[in-house]
Amino acid sequence: MTITSDHDPLIPTSQLRARYGGVSHMWVERRLKDDPDFPRPLYIAKRRFWRLGELAAWERDVAARRQPVAA
Repeated sequence: MTITSDHDPLIPTSQLRARYGGVSHMWVERRLKDDPDFPRPLYIAKRRFWRLGELAAWERDVAARRQPVAA
């Protein structure tokens, strides 16, 4: 469970795409469709914004899933 603050910085989709290496618009759409854990955007004046804290938490979760389990 991710706890976010109302004061968590918001970034627009253009910055989200740049954050992940200049990914395409379609990459974002696929994450929203296929990854139930990918943070959902906030809509402000028909534009999408993303909470930076939620993105960081998602990144940590993805990294943890990729780490091999020590035997």
